[in-house]
Amino acid sequence: MPELLRVLYLNHRQGLFSLALSITGSRQQAEDAVHEAFAKMAGRKPPEGDPVSYVFKVVRNAAIDMQRSRRRDQQVSISLFNGYSPQLKEMDPQFHLLTKERDQILRKAIENLREDEREAIVLKGLAGLTFEQAGEAAGIPAKTVATRYRRALQKLETCLRDQI
Repeated sequence: MPELLRVLYLNHRQGLFSLALSITGSRQQAEDAVHEAFAKMAGRKPPEGDPVSYVFKVVRNAAIDMQRSRRRDQQVSISLFNGYSPQLKEMDPQFHLLTKERDQILRKAIENLREDEREAIVLKGLAGLTFEQAGEAAGIPAKTVATRYRRALQKLETCLRDQI
């Protein structure tokens, strides 16, 4: 399983981190949740089902446990798109500024979504999971994920229509 975990981590680390961050609201807690989840999985036998949804489910549960055990003093602030942008250093400075402004507006809009909608956006939109995988990771039916994802996209579209 260590090799499988290594491959899963390398292929999905940003999505796993984004999921944990959307739950905990803290970069440090998100990193801790991902680390804790992989430490737990290292001592277990490989899952019978889809390993991708299994990893997301374990990270999600670790983040939820962490959130429950630590009270947040500040408002949730998520940075879901760190690592998802192209190499901005090589871009035109004006384009870089516009991209940065757009990302800030989008982050704020995502922060205003309900937690279940934000989770659907992270699992499906950012982590790139299928609805089935996202459902397994969240412990809900795939159709529920699809509904939450569609509802979140509609809210984002309405919110961002005049801003971007």
